[in-house]
This record gives sequence, structure tokens and C-alpha cells, in this order.
Amino acid sequence: MSRRRNDREIADEIDALLTIEENAAGLIRQARNSSDSGSRARYLAQAQRAIAKLDPTRHRRVINKLQSEVLALQGRRGDRVVAHLTPGEVVIPLQMQTPAVRAVLSAAAREAGIDLSRLVVGNGSNAINPDTGAPEFAFSAPEFDGALEPRGVPLGQQTADLHINYFPEDLPRSPGHIGIGVNNDQTQGFYPRANWRALSPFMTVPGEVRNDDLTHPHETLVIPTSKEQDEAAKAFIESRKSNPGNYDLYTRQCTDFGAGALRAGGQTVPSDGTPELLDDMRPKDFFSGLKQWYKP
Repeated sequence: MSRRRNDREIADEIDALLTIEENAAGLIRQARNSSDSGSRARYLAQAQRAIAKLDPTRHRRVINKLQSEVLALQGRRGDRVVAHLTPGEVVIPLQMQTPAVRAVLSAAAREAGIDLSRLVVGNGSNAINPDTGAPEFAFSAPEFDGALEPRGVPLGQQTADLHINYFPEDLPRSPGHIGIGVNNDQTQGFYPRANWRALSPFMTVPGEVRNDDLTHPHETLVIPTSKEQDEAAKAFIESRKSNPGNYDLYTRQCTDFGAGALRAGGQTVPSDGTPELLDDMRPKDFFSGLKQWYKP
């Protein structure tokens, strides 16, 4: 029987993983900022060697995202983005995007109920494939579920609201935290269950829903809703409370919980436009996206 690792051993392994990721990300940034192809190639080769130290059975998503950035930096003639595209889709080069062409595209997007900026390569509102970290543009993607306009109730017509609290990255290497409250500024979040202190990127631990500590610094966004939308969001939260399941830093954490409650309440949830290192959608980026969708 294998020996269960103690907290110190787990913390050391997490620190080693983060060090590798930060090293690879730093080399990729240096490659991106390099003015000559020789230096860029050297930095990318070093980044590849750092990525090779990650375990593909444990860190597949992190590896995919880093490899996507490495591949993108090997593009020619200004190409710096790797994306998922569907056969038959038309990519329009910048030199062909005349005012007349853009006007036609804008009109077509409005008629289809699409925010054209979500189809602009490199825009922060691009939908992101969670497995690869690369942007995707197919209408079948979850982010394109129906009209892309914010679905909050217009001011003056709402009878309730949803409160989103963002708790910043106030600890070193902390991804921050997202909590949600239904018609109440006391938000709740999804956490590892008490006594499970190790938030390892490669461990799944028991989870629980509990009240956020509002004495910690936080920023609040209020989304106008109807009574029916509030009830649907509340039902989602209560369901997670009664059957919390596991907490996973990649796929089932506070951001996933907040997004699920918002979707249940009929709200548009932004995609993550910055494929970085640890999780698919950092609380900071998720909250920033919400503020863009639901401007006061």
C-alpha cells in the first residue's frame, strides 16, 4: 500500500509544478518579445524543455495551453494565434477589412444576434476551448448558446438581483475567489471541504458550499434579474449544497460554481479570453468579463 503524502510533501510538489509553469511562461513571454527569429527560436526551445518536465497524465490541460502558445509564436507574416476553425469558415485578412466590408459584417452579426467582437481573433471575448486553451468560433460552442447579448433584466423592470463578489489574489500565487448571492450581498462560494487544505492542481478533494468571508477585500457586481431568474439560480445553489461532490482546481471550483448559478438564472457567462496557466477561467478574468457584459 502506498504511503499517503503529508501536507508538506504535497505543498512541495505544488511549488515545483508552479515553478515549472512560471519558467515556461516566462520563456514564452521572452520569445514573444524577441525582435529576431534566432532569439525567439532559442527561447521557444527552452520553453519546450520546461514543458517536457510536466506529467501529461496529470497536467494535460496546462501542457496543451503552453504548447498552443509555443506553436502560435512560430507563425509567419504576423500570425501569432492558433485557433480551432470549422471547414468552410472564411478568415478575412486585415488588408481586406475595408470600412465597407466591416459594415457588412457588423450588419450580418447584428441580424444573427452575435457580438462581432467575439469573432475577432485575439479579442478578449473569444470563446476558449477548455482542453487546449485555443480560441474557437463555432456557433455550437457553449459560449454561443443563443443570443450573445447580456440577458439581465433592464433597469426599471427587475424585481430582484444577483450579487457577484470577487475576492482578489491577495495571497502569493492565489487565483482569487468568486462568490454569488441571490438577492443578497452575502455571497456563497464553492470550496474544498474544511480540513482539506491542499489545493493541488492534480488532486480532487471533497467540496462544499459555504458563505464567503466579507471581511476580506472584495469587489461586487450586481446583475438585475427577475424573480423567476433568482429562483432558478437559488435552486442551483441549493442543489450543489445538498450534493456538493468533489472540488477540482481545473474543472469544478468557485468559478465553475458561479458560472453554473448564473447560467441557471438565465444569464450570459463570458468566456476566458486569456489562456494562462493553472485554471481554465481564473476568477479575476471571469469577473472582468462579467463587468464588460453587465455594465451598470
